[in-house]
Amino acid sequence: MSHFTLYTNPRSRGRMVRWMLEECEATYEVVPVPYGEPMKSAAYLAVNPMGKVPALKVDDTVLTEALGICTWLAEQFPEKNLIPPAGHVERGEFYRWMCFALHLEYAAMDRRFQHPDNDPERRFSVGYGDFDTAFNTLREHLKTREYLVGDHTTVLDLYYAGLLMQFMQPRGTDTDNPRNRPVLSIDDPVLGPYAKRQISRPAFARAAALDNELAARMASA
Repeated sequence: MSHFTLYTNPRSRGRMVRWMLEECEATYEVVPVPYGEPMKSAAYLAVNPMGKVPALKVDDTVLTEALGICTWLAEQFPEKNLIPPAGHVERGEFYRWMCFALHLEYAAMDRRFQHPDNDPERRFSVGYGDFDTAFNTLREHLKTREYLVGDHTTVLDLYYAGLLMQFMQPRGTDTDNPRNRPVLSIDDPVLGPYAKRQISRPAFARAAALDNELAARMASA
């Protein structure tokens, strides 16, 4: 088995990768990377030239991009049944929703930073169209199903749950600043229950406890 090293910050998408590692019951070590100068240092840029977290070092190879890392891990632990079989049509559905996650991220960030999306030419040109189109597409898909793809949890459900919870939480305590407000309601009748079902998994609780402990250690360092 390869040696895994997770470079992360507990206030980042690294939480999703930690959750996936716990879901796979993988053995790994963690290197905390504080925001600011340490994340842009030469030492860390040698790991990820983007100066972002998370990154997963697999022996001597570095993987970045949270969804890519999580999907790769699902392939490495086939006994966990977290990705549809290669060649099956559900694998095609999986790839569809894997790419669709990018639409949700762009739509949410545009909404958070108050970039208008009501211009017809812009809606025509931008892949996700507009915020309501992107998120209503997801709602309609999940209205009559428990999982994003197939009949059981996959890595996509873990990633989408983490993404949706991020959109449903404030970015900071100053909620007078519109950029800090949630872009989705936790009471969303479809997306709220979907995300809550996924984060009820034992692996999420283990990962969250480990990240909360890491956050406390970093704050006191």
